[in-house]
Amino acid sequence: MLIYAAVLLIIVALLAMVFGKRYARKLQRSEKIRIDRFKLKRRHAAIELEVFGSRDVVDAIRNYAKQHHVSIEDAAKQAKVYLAEIVPKFNLLAYYRFGAPIARAIMHFLYRPVVERKPIREFSENAPRGAVVVYIINHRSNADYVLVAHMLFKFISLSYAVGEWARVWPLNHLFKWFGGYFVRRRYREPLYHAVLANFVKTITRNGVTQGIFIEGGLTRDGAFLKPKLGMLDYIVTAKRDPEFEAPLYLIPTAVNYDRVLEDRNLSEELMGKEDRSTRVEKLGTTFDFLFRNFFRSVFKRFKRYGYAVVTFGEPVSVDRFIAEHPDVLSLDYETRKGSMQLLAETVMTEISNAIPITPVTLVARIFQEHDAPLSEEEVLAAIAAYRERWHDRVWLLREKSPADLWRAARDVLTLRHLLVESDGKWSWPREEKALRDFYASSLMTFAEVKQRGWPERKPKPVRSAGVAPALQQ
Repeated sequence: MLIYAAVLLIIVALLAMVFGKRYARKLQRSEKIRIDRFKLKRRHAAIELEVFGSRDVVDAIRNYAKQHHVSIEDAAKQAKVYLAEIVPKFNLLAYYRFGAPIARAIMHFLYRPVVERKPIREFSENAPRGAVVVYIINHRSNADYVLVAHMLFKFISLSYAVGEWARVWPLNHLFKWFGGYFVRRRYREPLYHAVLANFVKTITRNGVTQGIFIEGGLTRDGAFLKPKLGMLDYIVTAKRDPEFEAPLYLIPTAVNYDRVLEDRNLSEELMGKEDRSTRVEKLGTTFDFLFRNFFRSVFKRFKRYGYAVVTFGEPVSVDRFIAEHPDVLSLDYETRKGSMQLLAETVMTEISNAIPITPVTLVARIFQEHDAPLSEEEVLAAIAAYRERWHDRVWLLREKSPADLWRAARDVLTLRHLLVESDGKWSWPREEKALRDFYASSLMTFAEVKQRGWPERKPKPVRSAGVAPALQQ
């Protein structure tokens, strides 16, 4: 199925060459698209100048040369290799003439997507002029990239921090054209992190709107993960620059699904099953999945997987937080770590407050709570009780009555054989309780997850910092 992806990549390249910059600018004006000017730079001289002009990067280059017994010139070349790998190549045509329609088609093909746009409109109307915005998102599925981008196409183009899973041809080019920049997770080379940190600070200072998955990876048990501080630290410490006077805001963004496409793999990984699939194999599996369901839809045998919902919490002003916690900009990481953790948990709490309820997650919560077969009347009573108890939580569903909510969840779950009926009672199969708990846990608040603690997974092997990146790629 990689052939299909290659064909799509070629089509995008031809469009860009045929229509060129003039058509892209015309598109931007006609659609009134707001694009960060810094993203449209075709050459990266300005980025290199800012990144390699940093004292942190200069010191990291010297330390790399000393530790690896190479010249300063070789160490600087290695730093440029890292930067070239990270820096995106945003293409306006690829994003709006290719990415937007494909994202829209995929999301409406698989789900019933819903977005709470009112908070974003209100923020855009009331935010200070020139405000820099970073969307902080919880991570449920790799579909999050497509879902959130699709929902925000009319407002802004996001630059995502993308994990290594997408560093597979041709996805690596597509994500870069869409404004994404790659992040090597669990890679401990100090030079790499110095380059990455200063790149993130550079685009933040220059007003590029970013999307960051603060948990650093996909949840394996369905609940919130412990927030990672790395990317947040890079963004906030950009405020050390006295010339960075623009207000900086973090927009808590919550996503939830009636079905996470990777749910079985994620729950199995939590239980210790090794995931030995390569990135190419995973990509092939994804394309097989999409094309198989496409042909099922042609023969009217495909049914959508329920809701995919995006909501937004109360924006967090970084400038106000810095005024209240000035040590968050300390040069010493251990000194600022406590305040950075507080900021991360503040954002996670806002995401938790905004997490949307979906029919499947609600029904999964009910069956987890009772852990026994239930009659339809008992399910309806439990749904009504949760509607009363959680009246202040986010309900963006068109189904309003307990009967409608039950019907929406039942249709999805029976299709997957996750609910079975026997003698007038509905039950969740015992062998599928890992999936029940996965969806039920998505409705836990961040405070509840923090009190419970985070489950430990078997750690993946950490790559050696002494191995040349060219060999790792």
